Amino acid sequence: MSKLLQGTFGRVFRSDHTRKVARKVTLASGVMSSYAIMNENWLIVSWVMVQSETQRSLEPMYQGLAKRYNDAGVEKAGFHWMDRDCCAPFKIPDCIPAEHLNWDAWKTTPSIVAGATSGPLENTCASRSYFNNNIVVKLDLFHCLRRFSRESTSEHHPLFSTFCQLLSAAFSVVDQEDLGRLQDAYRFCGIHPANPTKQHIREHCRTKVPQPTELLDRVEKVLKHFHLAMDPNNVPLFKSSMLKTWRIQRVHILRGCLSDPELSEGIMYRYGGTLQLNHVPGEGAKVPIWIPVRGTSQQEGYHFHQAQWITGTHVSTELFQAQGMTGVARWNHQRMLDLKQPGVILPAVFDPALMVELNSTSKKVTGEEKYPTLHLSDRDTGERFGLEYTEPGCRPVPLDWDKHRTQKRGEPAALLPLPPVQTPTPTQVQAQPPDTAPSSSRTQLSDTASPGPASSISHLLSAGEPPAVMEISHAKPAAIHMVQMLSQGSMGPPVKRETLNTPPIPLQSSPRSARTGPIKTGGRVFVLDHKRWTSPMKEAIDSLLDKYHGQKDMLKLVDQDYAAMVHRSATDPNSLLHPTTKYHIAQYMKNLAKQLNTSSSMNTSQEKLLETQKLWQSLTEESETVHVPVVELPPAIVNPAVPVSQPASEKQVSKENVQKIVQEILLHQQEQQQQQQQQKPRQTKKCLACGQPKSRYQSDGSSVHHFYQQGPVRYHYCSTKVFKAYAAEGLTNPRMAFEEFAQTDFFQRELHLTKQRVEEKAEKKRKLSDPQPQGRMCRFCRTELRQGPNSKHIHTGFPGVAGKYIYCPAKVLALYKDRGMTQEMTWKEFQASSFYGMEKERWAAERNK
Repeated sequence: MSKLLQGTFGRVFRSDHTRKVARKVTLASGVMSSYAIMNENWLIVSWVMVQSETQRSLEPMYQGLAKRYNDAGVEKAGFHWMDRDCCAPFKIPDCIPAEHLNWDAWKTTPSIVAGATSGPLENTCASRSYFNNNIVVKLDLFHCLRRFSRESTSEHHPLFSTFCQLLSAAFSVVDQEDLGRLQDAYRFCGIHPANPTKQHIREHCRTKVPQPTELLDRVEKVLKHFHLAMDPNNVPLFKSSMLKTWRIQRVHILRGCLSDPELSEGIMYRYGGTLQLNHVPGEGAKVPIWIPVRGTSQQEGYHFHQAQWITGTHVSTELFQAQGMTGVARWNHQRMLDLKQPGVILPAVFDPALMVELNSTSKKVTGEEKYPTLHLSDRDTGERFGLEYTEPGCRPVPLDWDKHRTQKRGEPAALLPLPPVQTPTPTQVQAQPPDTAPSSSRTQLSDTASPGPASSISHLLSAGEPPAVMEISHAKPAAIHMVQMLSQGSMGPPVKRETLNTPPIPLQSSPRSARTGPIKTGGRVFVLDHKRWTSPMKEAIDSLLDKYHGQKDMLKLVDQDYAAMVHRSATDPNSLLHPTTKYHIAQYMKNLAKQLNTSSSMNTSQEKLLETQKLWQSLTEESETVHVPVVELPPAIVNPAVPVSQPASEKQVSKENVQKIVQEILLHQQEQQQQQQQQKPRQTKKCLACGQPKSRYQSDGSSVHHFYQQGPVRYHYCSTKVFKAYAAEGLTNPRMAFEEFAQTDFFQRELHLTKQRVEEKAEKKRKLSDPQPQGRMCRFCRTELRQGPNSKHIHTGFPGVAGKYIYCPAKVLALYKDRGMTQEMTWKEFQASSFYGMEKERWAAERNK
């Protein structure tokens, strides 16, 4: 898997952090983060698990990437989209209270532009410092828009959707020629009015993020339109912190972190062919497919799939590494299949081991590999992926691939490896600082303490200080006893041992400690959507919304109080308060806001609505950028051939080599045939009567065997056996053929006896398969005491007598048969009889003993 990942290259990098999959493996240091790099074809170039989201933790990964490109002789990537750290660091002061209410605080002045664009603008990220000094780093547009949307008061605000729509339109400009071609295709397909959808514009029209000056003007128009906007309840759309967010993102806009990098011909795009719109035939319905290279939007889909690869909620490090690497390799293989490159042959089934063996065999025989794209080179860049990746200054994650293997009985089970005892020289003893050993050992002991005694002792031994002088107050008694035994066995003075490798980071003590969500108990709880709510439900939730209006975590408080109301009304069978969830309450609030805003979609005046329409027209049709020229990128390089300067590892195929390979194959086949001939023949069962095999082909002895089947009855004929059985009744031939024996009366008798044995065996098997009684048994009738529809026992009691009484009809009949009871009675018949009072007196006397 590592070799497959080391053979992936690209001209454009898109990287992003996520914790969706990292939550499934939790170490003692906390939850890790997953960091992946994707190229322009959505192939994963590298994937590592890091314990800190800093640039320093990514330095070894980019060093390995640089070595990979240099060894393969491939041009390094020149563009990199990131989710953070795109430019030089800067500081924005906090806003003054109520400053966001004045539009002058939002304006961009020449001094602000000069301050943002002066000085060093490039950052010192790991990709620029250790991979390519000339790489162009850009900020992902998705993360920028999300930072704006988070500063809104609520997603349920009536102006939120309109604000997001206009802000997204401000950041991107659509090619008008592509848009006109798409509208013509709509008319050709009979779609009226010809207003393309957002999804069709994204797929079939080239878009561009404008240059800083134009982009700043477009975004500023949107913010000016909404900076004091409110809903009918006078709730503002923006939080007060939106002003600081705008000032931070304005610096990125002015520095060009969001604008598309322009080459000599245009911006970078991938051409995906053409598509018949709505599957309508004809040239008029044919539209192109354009795939952008910018951004990390495809990473979000990869993060979702990556979380599905790891089964379970909390897994071991070994299972996480195996499933993660397998998922990355399969993802890359599927992306190569989706490219559909002409001349590139790929297998339909993903099997790395089989593909490597097939490539090597094809190389030997034909001189060419079957699948050159999946060629694995002999060079190893030393890169490590997933949990095998080690950050500088951090301990490695333990990966024990042999811990689940069974151990043979003859091998001794070693609890822990004992370090060799070294005798120091006087020079070493004098050179050692006297005050550093205890502190270092104490620090390592506290940092690496583990729940188990074996792991605790192993960390004590790896710390370097002898067990006799260690402070092990936090260790368990078993560990202290083991340390004392080891210290008594050492004869020489202790010496501090230097460890070459960093000790591994310990796992969490219990997998359950990683659980953060509630544990599901019981079955599924059915809740009602807000469209199916009853009138009492709406009245109750409306009253709670009015009660907690304007408070922090309003939905959480409403959900808690309503759940308490439902719980209290559970005793009333006529209650119409049904369970619901916080999500449905939020949907109800959003639907309620839409119903209240009846004047327009923005609940504003006609003048404000006209301003919004003019703003939308200026963002979509009156842009400075009308045409978006693009540069079509070729598919990324995957597993390139060995450079010419390096000698080829495989020998040239000649006639002599082919003959030698054929001779080896023939010799191998002959050896296999000889081994099969030397194997013992298959042994068949022997007849109990004559001792010969029952096979019909080995009847050269003193008996004749034959197999006969009639329905479920299978009969094995042996001439010696039937001769011994029926010799006294007139059977004279000990080697009678089966055809002759079938004409006699003895054959029917044999079939009848065989059929009886089959029926007896089936009856015995049926009795064994009958369910055996479970639970307590009645001491009198030996049946189950458990009360049920088919049970004779009744679990009840007598009025005025403490304790439970189990009524057994057979026992009561045996007690009162001499007093006139003639048959077993049911419990109701027994209550109506005179024996009920007698049994009550007997039971009360027995309970009082």
